[in-house]
Amino acid sequence: MPDASTPPQRIDQRGKSDCVVSLKNGDSFAVNKNELLLMGALRQGISYPHTCTVGTCGKCKTKLLGGRISPLVDFALSPLTNRELSEGYVLACQAKVRSNLEIDVRLLDHDLILPRPMVGEITGWKILPGDVIDLRVTFEKPFTFQPGQYGALAVSGSYVRRSFSFYDPAPGPEGTREVGFLIKRLPKGRFSDWLARWDRRGVRIWMEAPFGQMGIEDRASDALCIAGGTGIAPVLSIANDRLTRFPERKLTIIFGVRSEGDLFALDKLEAIRARAPKSVRIIPILSHEPAGSAWTGHRGLVTDAIGDDLGMDVRRAAAFVCGSLPMVLAVEDRLKALGMPEAHIHADKFEPSGL
Repeated sequence: MPDASTPPQRIDQRGKSDCVVSLKNGDSFAVNKNELLLMGALRQGISYPHTCTVGTCGKCKTKLLGGRISPLVDFALSPLTNRELSEGYVLACQAKVRSNLEIDVRLLDHDLILPRPMVGEITGWKILPGDVIDLRVTFEKPFTFQPGQYGALAVSGSYVRRSFSFYDPAPGPEGTREVGFLIKRLPKGRFSDWLARWDRRGVRIWMEAPFGQMGIEDRASDALCIAGGTGIAPVLSIANDRLTRFPERKLTIIFGVRSEGDLFALDKLEAIRARAPKSVRIIPILSHEPAGSAWTGHRGLVTDAIGDDLGMDVRRAAAFVCGSLPMVLAVEDRLKALGMPEAHIHADKFEPSGL
């Protein structure tokens, strides 16, 4: 993977002619022909609902009332239900605009921080247990983000872009120049494997950010954060935000990995617990720990730790769930079975972006 000082190469999907997207409420905005509907809306400053931008979360579902789009994926295999498909719903993040459109979508009632490109340098690099890299990047100019958001990273000169969540607390209006990511090394992963081979401090890196809205809920309630693997990164950011805004409320973090040797970021979790030791509870749980080991903590899947002994009324709490797609789906089912309203379950489903 090149370390050149040139920007990452990008395939421009924008055509020469603009298309008008008209909303059911009478508002409208322009996007470029062949541009993804979601990206065109974000570029125009539209507070369009989204989290993953890759077609797994379903937050950007939009009813197509008129016009033509080209789907990048088979919507029958997406989070859209059969009923939604029959009613004309599409995923805005996977829909290329082919003509003027008429759509019905519920926009967010709060302003977004618009994503923008920026350049920085890797200033921190450390291998953690579980083959996870703690990556710190310092950017040329300050930027801001909300808890639970993420950025798309690319090394200078490379076509490979990968999305990773910030684990730092969200900065104030003045922004920050330095942020951290927790990145799992994947076998043959074109970005993560390159990153893990040796210390990459000093390498220039590019980022477009921020994306996502997973960590936003202004209701003062107890919070249950559930993470699998590097899903702990956005949870760290969200947990710090919840403690700042609602210090009197209970906060429980369930953190699942395979074995005791895979536990990482425990220092960051302990720092959160130290902020409010009477109200914060940390529950590591191991899914594949050998039966004869000295581990005395929880064993099993993260769903096994969601029960009546959490010390909070799950029906009135807010949940923030981050991890692999099967894990998140299982947790969502478990929480709904316990009476938590779907509106208060906020999820980020991690899926590999390719090798």
